[in-house]
Amino acid sequence: MSEHQTFKGTLAAAIGLSAVFGVATASTATAQTELRLHTFVPPGHIIYTQIIQPLAEQIAEETGGEVTLTPYPSMQLGGKAPELMRQAADGTVDMVFSLPGYTSAQFPRTQMLELPGLRPDGMAATELLWDLHDGGYLDGDYDGVKVLGLWAADDVGIYTRDKPVRTVEDIAGLLLRSPSAAQAGQIEVLGGTPVAMPIPQLYPQLERGVIDGALVPFTTILDFRMHEVADYYTIMGPTMGRSQFAIVMNEDSYNSLAPEHQEVIDRLTGEEWSRRATQFYLDRAAESIAFVRTDDSKEVIEFSEEEQDKLRAALAPIYEQWLEDMSAQGIDGAALLAVAGIEMN
Repeated sequence: MSEHQTFKGTLAAAIGLSAVFGVATASTATAQTELRLHTFVPPGHIIYTQIIQPLAEQIAEETGGEVTLTPYPSMQLGGKAPELMRQAADGTVDMVFSLPGYTSAQFPRTQMLELPGLRPDGMAATELLWDLHDGGYLDGDYDGVKVLGLWAADDVGIYTRDKPVRTVEDIAGLLLRSPSAAQAGQIEVLGGTPVAMPIPQLYPQLERGVIDGALVPFTTILDFRMHEVADYYTIMGPTMGRSQFAIVMNEDSYNSLAPEHQEVIDRLTGEEWSRRATQFYLDRAAESIAFVRTDDSKEVIEFSEEEQDKLRAALAPIYEQWLEDMSAQGIDGAALLAVAGIEMN
């Protein structure tokens, strides 16, 4: 082999290695980070279309495609709705949208929002949640995750299949779906029997008459097609406890992002984002009630001020019981209530 041929071979090999390393370098430079968000809601749900999808689009745009968020609705990645918060904490997925109330025992501080009559509407309740969060009062509820969104629902009400609820006394004897332990306690105080059940299971149970009805925010009427299986809708006012919703991110997933990408996540989420989510719920609830009012086969019932007063009186003892429960867990419930402007003797 001539010296010239040897040089050509060496040059070709060098060029080949350079090309390989060049491709590897380019691949590393353009590597993408995919974040997976898992949730129980279907793709047509208001939060999926108005909060989750826009967030995914904004993240991709503001990171130049270096970070993408892929939502998985309807529990497509497996498991059941009450397992979502654990999936985020243990890193099975990067983010979830769920209800802390599905696993109430894990979120005792957050569950304060389910105390009856704590705030007059969902927006005020969301603001209280962020006062608690920013003040460190919810520390311990969200170990292993970073809170991105945290908001309260619209007023809960009762809808039933066959038995209308026109008075507080009508609740006695009813078998009602409950979204959380706290609201299950309220149903029991009123003489009903609570049944713990994630919202995706409610339609078939109500359709078959396994339960009489449900204690729920009225956004579910349209988002989960409950108007197909319930005929009576009782608006109870702001007296009952309020469900909370959360979007959380696994801490390791967040910490693994480049600082500039963390800044994008921080800027796009948080309290103002949560307030927008609350407003979507309030608007959707109003739309849902208006929808069933137009159907002659349905009846919307509104508690009078007298009935709301009876409801408040019946539920008042729950505060003392809640304080005892918090104390048993080593939590200063009075300090939490003080943030809400409530002083207990």
